[in-house]
Amino acid sequence: MNINHLLLWIVCTSCILNLIVGIGRVRMRQGAAYIRSWILVSGFVLVVTAAFYFLIPARAGWIAGGLWVLLMLVPILGFRLVNQLALKERFGAASKLGTILCWLHPSKSWRHYSELLWALEMLKQGATDKAKAIVNRYKVENKALVRYAIAASYQMEARWQDLLEWIQSELSPTVLQDEPNLIIYYLRGLGETGNLNGLLQELEGFESLLEKTDRAVSLNQAYLFAFAFCGQKEQVVRLLKGTLAFYPKPIRLFWLATADWAGGDRDAARQQFLTICNSTSVSYRNAAQRRLSQPLADPEIGLTNQSQLILSRLALDLQHQTRYSGRERFLGSRAYATGTIIGLNVLAFALEIRLGGSENLDTLYYLGALVPEEVLDGAWWRLLTSTFLHFGILHLSMNMLGLYILSPFVEFALGVWRYLVLYLSAGVGSMLVVTLATERGYSQAEFVVGASGCVMGIVGATAAILLRGWFREKSRIASQRLRFILFIIAFQVVFDLSVPQISFTGHTSGLIIGFVVGSLLKHDWQGQY
Repeated sequence: MNINHLLLWIVCTSCILNLIVGIGRVRMRQGAAYIRSWILVSGFVLVVTAAFYFLIPARAGWIAGGLWVLLMLVPILGFRLVNQLALKERFGAASKLGTILCWLHPSKSWRHYSELLWALEMLKQGATDKAKAIVNRYKVENKALVRYAIAASYQMEARWQDLLEWIQSELSPTVLQDEPNLIIYYLRGLGETGNLNGLLQELEGFESLLEKTDRAVSLNQAYLFAFAFCGQKEQVVRLLKGTLAFYPKPIRLFWLATADWAGGDRDAARQQFLTICNSTSVSYRNAAQRRLSQPLADPEIGLTNQSQLILSRLALDLQHQTRYSGRERFLGSRAYATGTIIGLNVLAFALEIRLGGSENLDTLYYLGALVPEEVLDGAWWRLLTSTFLHFGILHLSMNMLGLYILSPFVEFALGVWRYLVLYLSAGVGSMLVVTLATERGYSQAEFVVGASGCVMGIVGATAAILLRGWFREKSRIASQRLRFILFIIAFQVVFDLSVPQISFTGHTSGLIIGFVVGSLLKHDWQGQY
């Protein structure tokens, strides 16, 4: 398979899945206008891809890939950055970036969002009249974004009681269900006004909704409020080093100080709040001043038994999230074994180039490619060396990308030595299965190289770890990610069966060996946090 065909496969699969999911969400009336814009983009990319495939098939993948990156990948990643800038209160930068990205996407709501972010920047700079003029412009056309801007303005001014009264008097109960951004302001308002039981109970009710938004960042914000206002500093640290690590220093300092204050260490918290009062963040400067003038509620006195149970369950969920979600960097840990293995593969590839070329069969044979007949004649070392060789830069890149994305989770779960046992077992084992299958006539693999069996072994081990977490710890996070891994496996099977050059036997055997070995090896999460 060449890069052109691979790009065609990726673009078409991505667009078709996007269309299926988008049409389903429109039927369920979930953000219909926004989703329709993605349906339009996906359909356009598919039509253009089909046209170029019939006109110039040899270049169609490159054209489709470029279009997919420009119209789908860049807007998705770009607006994720816009949201992060907004969370950091860099509203001006977020608005400017959003305005640029609007040229790549037809959704009107994105343009409105960018302009309302500019209104928040005006408010931040004290230009109240300009901010109100922008907000008033969209009062009828986009009420949801206007409500977001109003809630953000209350936050910047630390007017939490006014925020709660506005939500309770002006908004219907269904509005919060439809607009998850408002839930975050509502939950923080409950915590700021001392209603800790209300905060925890409402968080429990909104949890499943928040989990579906923006890669669960909103849910982790809500967790942050709950743990900070209840004095759970250890959990606050875990969040600020994990999914919320993008917060700037003043915001991280504010929530650590809040946790200290609620936990009883008020002298240290007071010094931190005084430091924040000199920061450039308007809302957190106001919030710190408010915190110094209006002490927080004491969680040891006010929490009911039900709230304490909710808090304990949230802490357990956060622990499971760190273990099983794959989003965090595990609090600064680094996958050294994975990096070493990738380095060895790259060095082997450089040696291939040096000795005659990575697509030169004589060179690959000399360096140890798998030839089933020779393995059965005694050249067993080829079962190992073949896993470090690759046929061309595309082959190497795909396998190394798979290792980089998938392997750290397994390495952190098993520990370095058990991870290496798993990796080598899947690699050597899959090559042995290919050899035996070829010898018995079940496969026609006469010359095999690549770490694909190792990568699929990592996928199998990931499934085993998540399955154990689901069964033994009843982890909801493990269950959700297990479904995603099963989707990856199904996707890989379809891909393997549609591309004749790929060893389906090697991939499948690597997957099974990885699952079995991953199930047998003891997981060791201690010391990984």
